[in-house]
Amino acid sequence: MNTVLLLAVGAGCMLGLGLTLAVRTVVGPAPMDASAALDHLAHRGSTSVPAAGWRARVVDSATRRTQHQALPSWLGIPVHDLALLNLTPTDYVTARLRWLTGSLAVTILLAIGPAAVGVPLELLAGLAAVGVLVGAVLPVWQLRDRATATREDAQRALPVYLDLVAQQRGAGQAPGPALREAAAVGDHWLLTRLHSTLTHAEHSGHSPWDALRDLGTRTKLPELVAVADLAATAADGAAIYASLTTHAASLRSAAISTDKAEANARTERLTLPVTLLLLGVLLLACYPAVTRLLG
Repeated sequence: MNTVLLLAVGAGCMLGLGLTLAVRTVVGPAPMDASAALDHLAHRGSTSVPAAGWRARVVDSATRRTQHQALPSWLGIPVHDLALLNLTPTDYVTARLRWLTGSLAVTILLAIGPAAVGVPLELLAGLAAVGVLVGAVLPVWQLRDRATATREDAQRALPVYLDLVAQQRGAGQAPGPALREAAAVGDHWLLTRLHSTLTHAEHSGHSPWDALRDLGTRTKLPELVAVADLAATAADGAAIYASLTTHAASLRSAAISTDKAEANARTERLTLPVTLLLLGVLLLACYPAVTRLLG
């Protein structure tokens, strides 16, 4: 009986597999929406995966509510910073929810001991609120710091890219290939992203300067928008070699000025610690003599 049952189950599985393969062969794969696929490739850093579980649904709902409401800067979604760091709003909301729940859990665990000793509940509730607030705001500060450092890095790498584009133009390359080939030289993250953006623009039939302008607008890099404007003038027949080198020199001068200002600010911040240190050394050196005089 068992053998007959196993044979029947095997025959049913083979029949089901055969029917599935036959339907797959006849029907064929599902039709692809070319425009949606190109839009996904163009904005793959801002798309999100459909929610699967209850946690994903909660994150997706919070993301949609945050995107469609006018909220303060510390509570809303920084779209420009996320586009610069190649992150999605879902990733950002997920990180904030993790920090929020983690800080709340840690605060509750730390409050169990004082509550058992007899610390007032009002004080523990206030400390819990402070812990939750810190956990909610800390990811915002971290993202802003990362975005600021990334923009400064991009502003320092952009003059090198401009020099490479100028060399390509001096060698007789057209504006579009010059932008793309210059980005393919180095392995810096900005050059890699520029190369992928320009390659996608070429394959999708868009102009490279429009792609650069869109990238600069989405990532809040006005220097990249200026490069796109220069490339657009070159497409009209203008000679931009001198303009590229001049713009690269101005960006380097701005970076040097920023470094000098930061160095001066750090020197000023060191004035008080150095003064206190010298005062402590002076007191330490004079302490034996003062004790002898007073003794």
